[in-house]
Amino acid sequence: MQRKFCLSVILTLPLLLTACAGSQTSVDKNARHMAHQIARVHFDPNTRPLTADNIRLMAQFLSQFYDQGKKDRAAGLTLAQAQQRVNCFRQQQAGDAAGHSPFALEAQKSFFLTHQYTADQPEKRRTILLDGAIATYWDGYNGKP
Repeated sequence: MQRKFCLSVILTLPLLLTACAGSQTSVDKNARHMAHQIARVHFDPNTRPLTADNIRLMAQFLSQFYDQGKKDRAAGLTLAQAQQRVNCFRQQQAGDAAGHSPFALEAQKSFFLTHQYTADQPEKRRTILLDGAIATYWDGYNGKP
């Protein structure tokens, strides 16, 4: 009797664990990756960013790039034209000294409880956001779920 119980536990445990780890979308994966990178950049020992909230915010930010990649593919943009759009993302991020690009605006904000603060290392955060946006754009363009 005990042997059957152990065997049933051994067989059902992997099924339960894989069911909990369900598949994530490309936006969710990239948002999670970016949120963890931003948490590593944060140096203030008195505060710690809430990774779950950052993942949610990053997913909202990245969904526009995923949708744009899908639209571009559906519109028939060639790979070279899509690469030009990605280069525009980079030029917009690099050339916007006034800080009005979506990358600059998102990188300059940091939230703790209900207050908004100036972010640690906004240049590094801007680079993380740009890299995540480009990866998400390509996922949308290539039809990666």
